[in-house]
Parts: sequence; structure tokens; C-alpha cells
Amino acid sequence: MKEKKRPFFPILLKVIVVGLITSFIASTVAIVVNYHSMLRKGLTELDEGANEALEYAYSYFNDFDDDALNFSAFEYVRDYVLKCYGPSSAIKNAELKNYPNFADYEDVFVNGLPYFYAEGMFMTQDYPDFRNNLNTVYQFILNASFYSELPAYYAFKDPNDSNRLIFFGDSRLSTYKTKNIYYHCPGSHYDIKPTDNIHDIGHEYIKGYTLDKYETRFVELLAKDVETGEKYSEGYIFIEYETNQVAEGLKPILLREILIMSATGIAVVLLYSILSYLLFVKNINKLNKVAVGISEQLSSSKPFKVVEPNIKSNDEMKTLADSFDAMENQLVNYVEIIKNDAREKEKINAELDIASKIQLEALPNANFDNDKVSIRAFIKPAKEVGGDFYDYFYIDDNRLAIIISDVSGKGIPASLFMMKSKELLKSQLVSGNSLVESVTEANEILYKNNNESLFVTSFIGVIDFKKEEIRYINAGHEKPYIISNGKLIKLEGNSNFVLGGMDGIEYKQEKHPLRKGDMLFMFTDGLNESINNNEEEFSYKRIEDTLEKSMNSSLDDIIINMRQELDNFVGKKEAFDDVTMIIAKLSDGTLSLSFDKKDPSIIEEAVNQFEKAYPYLDSEKKSKVGIILDELLNNFVSYEKREDLHIDINFSNKGDTLKIEIITNGDDYDPFKNNKKKYLNDFSHELEEGGFGVTLVENLSKSTKYSYKNGHSHLIIEI
Repeated sequence: MKEKKRPFFPILLKVIVVGLITSFIASTVAIVVNYHSMLRKGLTELDEGANEALEYAYSYFNDFDDDALNFSAFEYVRDYVLKCYGPSSAIKNAELKNYPNFADYEDVFVNGLPYFYAEGMFMTQDYPDFRNNLNTVYQFILNASFYSELPAYYAFKDPNDSNRLIFFGDSRLSTYKTKNIYYHCPGSHYDIKPTDNIHDIGHEYIKGYTLDKYETRFVELLAKDVETGEKYSEGYIFIEYETNQVAEGLKPILLREILIMSATGIAVVLLYSILSYLLFVKNINKLNKVAVGISEQLSSSKPFKVVEPNIKSNDEMKTLADSFDAMENQLVNYVEIIKNDAREKEKINAELDIASKIQLEALPNANFDNDKVSIRAFIKPAKEVGGDFYDYFYIDDNRLAIIISDVSGKGIPASLFMMKSKELLKSQLVSGNSLVESVTEANEILYKNNNESLFVTSFIGVIDFKKEEIRYINAGHEKPYIISNGKLIKLEGNSNFVLGGMDGIEYKQEKHPLRKGDMLFMFTDGLNESINNNEEEFSYKRIEDTLEKSMNSSLDDIIINMRQELDNFVGKKEAFDDVTMIIAKLSDGTLSLSFDKKDPSIIEEAVNQFEKAYPYLDSEKKSKVGIILDELLNNFVSYEKREDLHIDINFSNKGDTLKIEIITNGDDYDPFKNNKKKYLNDFSHELEEGGFGVTLVENLSKSTKYSYKNGHSHLIIEI
């Protein structure tokens, strides 16, 4: 399966992507760390400012002398506010408006203390120094606000309700301009929740309050009674600030840092990419160009040339380039070695091909037919040359030697040993020695000078046509099969020692009937020991099954069927051993055919079967049989009235005479009776139809004879 080509992803692009990711991560970490650092610093400064403002206010308050008016100022303001705006106030609004300095006080409360001014509730001047005292308190608050740059408020307890605080301050400084939280009523929606964020500077204090993102820090103001010297709570000074104002103030800085870091990161990545290209990618491209050039040179037939990468940097790239140079120089030598080896291998292959042809030519023809025997052989070497061989030859007119052998080992040594074994066995058998003497002598000669320690397994048989038997010696070879009268017989005789393995061996001869019409099938272990992908052997069982299915077939078909079964079993598994088969059939000179159809196609079928059964007949006699069958069978098929026509054809060949017998269940019809012989030189349009074919049959035959017996026509032709 071809591997799918992956998309190209250049190194430079990888450098840019990695650089951008790294820059983004580093910038993000730096910005986040810096932001939180600045945020913590800002919050710390806010806390410190609030603490300093409270300390300042506390010290400012306590710096007054005991007799100073400032204590009374807070009392006057408190009392005045309670009197005017407290729940027990009974001052009439109309009376207040007529007061001479009403406008001045109204301006102070409306503009300075707007949350202590409400429609219908006005100030009076019960205390002559109220305005001065109010300004003193107001200045106190402004000083605290100015010092901390945060809103400051003065608060005091309601004498009628100890849980109630009354706030006042400059609303123009407040971040709570839209929230009326100064007038604190417990249980209302203006209630300020206690929190742990309220600052304690070590003095007596009450619980602090906070709302949303706003924080409040306070300090209790203590006064001392002039007469008794007892300290009492005068009120509280509150500092209000918004914690998220620090984050809001950092936003422009954060945005500026993001822009600067992004621009710096991109510039660094671009610079890094340029340097990476100049220092690495450029040199890598040079090396890649050299590698492509090497590949192209290797795939061409042109002489190999060394290509310099031309890398000048004195670093690992230079070392890699030097390695390329060394590799190219080695490739030049290696390519030359490969070319020499290829030429040598090509020469060896050519020699092996010639040796294989010589070896196969040394074997007898794979097809042999005469009036006594028909032989078919097949050999397939596992390598160019093999160690298997077969042989057959006449010892005399009535005896035929047939041999199949398998030499141990493969290749040239096995092939040479095979040739030597073949010629030794043949020379011994044709010299007049008995089968035992021939095999014994061949073994002794093969054993001598056998430096390669090779040996031969062999089945040597001698078929005696007159006695209708086979005498054989099995020298460690696979046992062959005989097919006789529809039965499969395995020659289970003794297995002698192999040839060439040891001297002084006594070989025992055996014999078995082999009559006319019988077949002898021999093979080497390359057939039964062939294995498939599951490491299973072809086995004797499959050989026997194939022979049983094919025993009524021709010799050619038996070989073809066996090869087909083997190929289907082995599949694409590479063969490890030679495969050789040889089958011989003793001819009885007879052939019987039967047809149960009234169809002209039986003519061609009969001719084909005849030619397969008598391949050894000369072409002239075969031609005569073809013409005779065509003429006579055509007459029976064309003119017989019966639709259930049955035709039997029997052939027998003895000596120089071939007899054809045709038997049909048709009408009594003698084609030769009253035949008016016609010849081509007598032909004219005035002559009656018929006569030419029958005349031709009579002229091609030695004799013709017709008879009608038991409702069947009998026609006998001798050629």
C-alpha cells in the first residue's frame, strides 16, 4: 500500500510559529505578573494613604488644647444638626426663613453639606459661633481629604439612638454622589455592612462598614470632659476609597504594555527567523540540494560526480557538510562496486540461464508416445538450476527404464551431481547389468570423490512390456502410485539407502504388475512437502485425491490438474524445493467412446479423443481416421430418424492395422451396399446426390464390413 504523502511544513515556518507561541506565552506571563505587581502596589499605596490620613486626622484632633474651642465646635455642630434635623425638632420652617443670616447658612449646608439639607428643613442661629464652629469642622474634614486625596467624613452618634451614625462631609469629593449612604439607618436598604477590611490603628473604634467595591477606614475621635477629665467619644473620622480605581488606572498602562510587548515579540520573532534562515535553513537547503542531486545521479546511468555543499560556517552544519562529502565519496566507490557486482551478477545469471537450459535439454522430452507407452513429465526448479531429474530410455525392445531422482542441496553443485547421477544410472542399465548391479555400481562411483557430501534419493524402475510388470529399486525416494482398473495403488515396498551416501550398500529389487492401460505416477518430495502460508504441507492425501479425481483423464490433464491443485494450495508462497512429476501409461491399443446425443458436435469430440489416445500414429493415418469419422458419423446423425440415437465407437491398434468399430441403435442401414461409386472427375450437375463420401471412405480403408445384430448396426473399418 502506497504511503500517503504528508503536507510540506518548512522549518522556517515552524521557527516562526514556535517563536510566536513562545513570545505570546512569555509576553502574557510578563504582563500578568507586572499587572498584579502594580495592582498590589497601588492597593498598598491606597491602604497606606488611608492609614496616614486617619493618623493625621487623629493627631490633628488631639493636638487641640483642652480649653480650645475645637471641642465645642464639634459639639455645636452635632447639637445643631440634631436640633434642626433630629426627630424631636419643633422649629417651624416659616420662622427660619425670616432669619437675617439664613442665606449664608443655607449656602453652607446646600453646597458644603448637601446631605444635611432637605427641603422644608432649615438652619437657625441658636449659637452665635455656629458658623465658625462649622467652618472649623468643615476645614478639618477638607484637610483630611486633601492629605489622603480620598474623601473624608465626620460622623457622630445620635444621642437618642446609639446604633445610629450621622455622617456629613463634602459631597463634591464623594464617590457615592448618587448613593445616599451618609444617613445610616440600621435595617434600611442604606445599611452599611460590617467588614474585616476596616483599618484599626490601635485606638478604640466601632465596627466599620463597606459597600460593593468601596472600602471605608475610620478612627474614633475621643474628647475629654473639662471638669471631670473623663474621655468620651466625640465622633469618628472616615476615609472612603474605591479599590477598583487602581485597576481602572492600570488599564491604559496594561494596554500600552500589550502593544509594546506584541510589537517587540513580533520584531524578535522576525529577527530570529531571519537569523535562523541565514544560520540554519539556508545551509539545510544546500544539503537538501546535494541530497537530491545524489538521488538523481543514482537513478541515472551517467557517471557519479561529487557535489560540494559549499557551507562556510564553522559549526555543526560544517561538520554535517563534511559528512555529506565523505558519504558522496563512499557512494562513488560503492556505486562502482555495485556496477561491477551487477555486471558480474548479470554474467552469472546469463551463465545460470545457459546452465538451466543445458540441464533441461539433457533431460528427455517431457512428452513421449509410441504403441507401447505414453509418458508426460514436468519439472520446476526452485532456483535457476535444480537437483531434481527424471529419465526414461529403452534398454531393449521390451524393456523401458524410467527414473526419477532428487539430489540433496541446491544450485550448481546439486545440478552437476544430478547430471553425473543420471548418466551413471543410464550407462549402467544400458550396459547389460541387472537392475541391482546397475544401482550398486552407480552408488559406489557416486560415493567416491564426493567432497560435497551430496547424495541422491532415486526411484529406478524397469518396465517389462512382455511380462507386464515393473521391477524397481527405491533408494530413499518418495513412493510412487499405480493406477490400475480404476484403483489407486501405492508402491509400499522397501526403501533402500540413498545413492552416494555410503559405499558397500546392498540394494534390494522388488516388482509389481503393470499391465496394459495401467499408469505409473512418480514425483519428488518438492510436491508433497510444498507448504502454504499456514505452514501446511501439500501432503500425500492431496496427491491421492487429485489422482483419484483425474484417473479417467488423459496424461496431460493429470499433470495439469496436479499443477493447478499445487498452485492453488501454495498461493504466493515462495517454493523452497524443486518439483518434479512423471507419469507413464502402458498402451493397450484400444479406445472406447459413447455418445447419447444426436448432434454433429460428437464428430469433433470423437476426433479429439482419438488423437489424444493415439498421439504416436503418423499424421497420414490420423488424417484418414478424421475423414472417415466425419463422413460416417455425419450420415448417422443427419439421416437417422430416431431422436434417442446412441453411438458407440471402439478403436483398437495392433501392429500396422487400426480398426474402427461403430455401433448404433438406429435403423438397419449399410452405407456401402449398392453404393454407386463416384469420383471428382465424374462430377456433373446431372449426377444424383450422394456417393462421394462413402466412396472416399472405401478408398481410405483397407476393408469395410457391415452387419445388423439385435437391433444394432455394426460397422467395422480397418485402416
